[in-house]
Amino acid sequence: MKIFLTGATGYVGSVVADKLQNKGYEIVGLARSEESEARLREKNIEPLRGDLKNLESLKTGARAADAVIHTAFIHDFSDLDGAVETDRAATAAFSEALAGTDNAFISTTGSAFLGDTGETLADEDFPYDRNSPFFSRSEAEQDALALARKGVRSIVLRLPPFVYGRSGSAFVPFLINQARENGAANYIESGAKKVSAVHVEDAADLYLLALETSTAKGLYNVAAENVSFRALSESVARLLDVRAKSISTEDAKRQFGALFGFLSISNQIDAGKAQTELNWRINSGRTILDDIENGSYRKFLD
Repeated sequence: MKIFLTGATGYVGSVVADKLQNKGYEIVGLARSEESEARLREKNIEPLRGDLKNLESLKTGARAADAVIHTAFIHDFSDLDGAVETDRAATAAFSEALAGTDNAFISTTGSAFLGDTGETLADEDFPYDRNSPFFSRSEAEQDALALARKGVRSIVLRLPPFVYGRSGSAFVPFLINQARENGAANYIESGAKKVSAVHVEDAADLYLLALETSTAKGLYNVAAENVSFRALSESVARLLDVRAKSISTEDAKRQFGALFGFLSISNQIDAGKAQTELNWRINSGRTILDDIENGSYRKFLD
């Protein structure tokens, strides 16, 4: 079975690729540069030259594959709407290529556009926050789900803000580097806001379950735990041997810049549907706090 995988050299996509290969799948990976092509070949992945803005390359990859897993996204938080426009155009290209095939199309989104969920664990029916600065990505999510009306087995995996492990992710290294630069691991006000998290290995397992479970369809939240920003900062502080410190909202806006919106809200999601329908289980055996202090993020001490 041949899988066309976007983001195959990226953080989540590379782990998905490892797990696909371990189960004997043939992978064609989207490669936007000679360097990416070389990295894919080193992993025995067939490269297809193109990128998310080269729609013909996306159609070519999709038409030649038995399923598409789409993990790529332009993580430019200073122009999120532009990144979403690119993603929506990519989904439209996939729709054209896959219509009527009943092939699986597994797309990726994030939960930030749900806004501040407070103490609620938001399920897949939780309403979008139209006032969220990240609202445009909810429209991309709806685009992907709509492929089901065109004869595609469309699945969307909604990742939490904190995907961690293998010393990567968007946010954990950011918090570590900010703490190093400022001499303190700063959190906003009381730090009581809570966020969902999942280890990248566990998230990647769910992509395979979605692919291999013929009844999988629609939207699935992906989360394994919830943690406060104060606890995250305290773990970073122990890692770097600095203090954890509360700062004001205004100071946080200046310090965190484009990431302030992600780091200033409670954003908790419920993954019960994936556990029930796809029998997804957490196997990584390490929490985000443990991984920061005692696991893969100790690399940042080197």
